[in-house]
Amino acid sequence: MKYSILLLLLFCCTAATTLPTEKYYVTFVRGSVKIEKTKKLVKVGDVLGPDDELWFSDKFSKVSCINPTKGRFDISPIVVKTGNGELYAVLKSSLIPVASKYSLSTRSIFFEGNDPASYFNSQETQNRILIIENKPFLVNSSYKMDKSNFFFIQYVLDGVTLTHKIQQVNQQLFFSLATFENTPETVVLCYQQDNNGKPKSSILAKFHPVLASEAELSEQIQLIKNISGEVKKTKLQSEVANHLFDNYGKIGAEELSELLLKL
Repeated sequence: MKYSILLLLLFCCTAATTLPTEKYYVTFVRGSVKIEKTKKLVKVGDVLGPDDELWFSDKFSKVSCINPTKGRFDISPIVVKTGNGELYAVLKSSLIPVASKYSLSTRSIFFEGNDPASYFNSQETQNRILIIENKPFLVNSSYKMDKSNFFFIQYVLDGVTLTHKIQQVNQQLFFSLATFENTPETVVLCYQQDNNGKPKSSILAKFHPVLASEAELSEQIQLIKNISGEVKKTKLQSEVANHLFDNYGKIGAEELSELLLKL
């Protein structure tokens, strides 16, 4: 009897030590976040365990991750650990479940371009708009685009109102880092048109531009696809849209579909 109990205890201890550790795959990092055990910065693709300790450079830093069975989580600092301004968190006690559900407009077979007045407005994301650097943004033909008819952004810096014309080719706009260099978080999108020989400007939207490269987004989308194992296009699109809306801002159905097609 004693021998049986000893075997049972030995089996339980062995099983406990061989249980697989939960894994959390990093899909997004904002700011500077360091892993205590390696002293290295957290990056997309890293695998974190529940006991990992993280150091955040400031309260705005954040890590987003996915557990294959439990879903999406955010990790934010919650405790001030030292007097040097860094913030500290243990992953297992700082996981915040993310269950956002954003609605994407159905992609139209006859899509002819975006209406900037509606595209650059999003109450769902507090007007944070995801802009893919140097990627053509197609504008519908209701907006004439030439030397006399063009789009520009306007913002106030140090009490001075400044304008910056957006690069355009045919019916496409191109955004780059230079477009929003030194701008405040919120800018105004305007359109100037030739009205019988007289220029007339109108405000279309006020928004917070969030720029990202196509390579950066593709890496995250591929990771989400691999971890989730999702093969259905509609479900994968929903997963990716929720991730992008939460961590960057609004993205159009057409722009998202193009990213998914390149995987």
